[in-house]
Amino acid sequence: MNIRNIYWLIIVVLSGALLFEWTSEKKIEAIESHMTLVESMGQIGLGEDHVAIENEELFIVVSIESGSIIEARLKKHPVEQVVGSLGFRVFGNESAFNYYFKSGFTGSSPSYELSEAGEGYVMLVDKASGIAKTISLSDTDYEISVLDSVVGGVQGKSYAGLYRTSGRALDLKQDALSGGMMNNGSFLGVAMSTDSEPYETIKLNQVDKEGGVEALSRSGWIAFVQKYFFAALLGSDENIYNFYALPSEGGLYRMGYTVENSSAGSLVYEHEHRIFIGPKIRKDLMQRADSLELSIEMGWFWFLAQPMVWVMDNINEYVNNWGLTIVIFTLLIKLVFWPVTAKAFTSMAAMKKITPELNEIKERYKGDAQKTQTETMKLFKKHGANPLGGCLPMFIQMPFFIGFFFALREMVELRHSSFGIWTDLSVPDPYFIFPILFALLMTLTQRLNPQPAGMDPTQAQIMRYMPIMFSVFFVFMPAALGLYMVVNTGVQLLQQAYMYKKSNALLE
Repeated sequence: MNIRNIYWLIIVVLSGALLFEWTSEKKIEAIESHMTLVESMGQIGLGEDHVAIENEELFIVVSIESGSIIEARLKKHPVEQVVGSLGFRVFGNESAFNYYFKSGFTGSSPSYELSEAGEGYVMLVDKASGIAKTISLSDTDYEISVLDSVVGGVQGKSYAGLYRTSGRALDLKQDALSGGMMNNGSFLGVAMSTDSEPYETIKLNQVDKEGGVEALSRSGWIAFVQKYFFAALLGSDENIYNFYALPSEGGLYRMGYTVENSSAGSLVYEHEHRIFIGPKIRKDLMQRADSLELSIEMGWFWFLAQPMVWVMDNINEYVNNWGLTIVIFTLLIKLVFWPVTAKAFTSMAAMKKITPELNEIKERYKGDAQKTQTETMKLFKKHGANPLGGCLPMFIQMPFFIGFFFALREMVELRHSSFGIWTDLSVPDPYFIFPILFALLMTLTQRLNPQPAGMDPTQAQIMRYMPIMFSVFFVFMPAALGLYMVVNTGVQLLQQAYMYKKSNALLE
């Protein structure tokens, strides 16, 4: 190792140490800030104007006067891995962010009073208008039932709406809480499913630009989607819904639906709304509504990512550890691609064996590019070598890698999931073990492969430092992705060494 390489190594190590120190301080500050909030609030203070109900999964706060759900916390998904941490907020109100649910009848503005309340339900009534509202939870579920009713009939439609400002969710807005700069990117906007379009997404700025969107459908759903957790309004087959998303007004975006009052002449008209507030777990979402699992944004190669997540779900049912699941899944992927990989490595082994001859041809016909090219092609044909053969596995596996990346980025199951010394696979590796191991494995892979004949010295130098460049990239990636890349690269290195040994090219 020359002095330049030593300098590069020192720079990388010191940069990593400084980055770790900075992120650690930010993390500590975030935890201390959150715990201060917990201690100051204890159990959420309610007052006379609010009432709280809860089950094993949800804790929600209802405004008595408006009947709106103004706060919703996921009790089994804490903000931080610390004792006493409150559950993640989907609904909430801060100066920079406001998100709540409201329902009722168009043309009516009731002022409710508390009629009755229990652990899992609350009943509100406006005696003047005859409008009543019952909000209830089952014992163990992420769904909320909101029943709006009116005595004497009502002119207008039943509606349900989600109202929110733009920006990241309350408890995901800090890098220290959301997994680093490369892990924050996730679609943020409106998603809906209708008869004509099973899944459609609209960014908030697009809603503003188009002046709103609207779609008529039997059943379906509409939601504000975001990373890990979200809220969705779920329709039923019994009704025809007019789904909509409206531009920002007073800083608030509004999306939801209206339903025609089919029994306007009846003595009592009522409509039940279903609201899902919870984590984006694929198996759970599939059971609630058609295409709801597509709200887990998996990028361009979603058609590959979806079955990969399904396979991992099934593996995890047996091993009950997501880190081990990723290891097993990676080994399965390598096994599936072994025929393609073996063919590519055979070609690369042939290239490695003829490298001295290629260099000899280059030197012999120096200055005669055409002759060099002709003799080189003859040599390739004689030994069955293909200079592009080693690229084939990379091109084939790239879509799977991209799909896997988006899947890991969006999987809430990895949040606070531990594997050995790693306590949260959804955030970057705090020990830099995976980036360093990946760099070492990539370096060994490079040394195993021959340098292409005629490669420019500058290009060769750049290729030499590629492992360091890629390792820096993985410093900001979720630890789950780093684990995948280390196992994938390690197994590939062993496969390549095996094929080279089989072809007597290992020591060439």
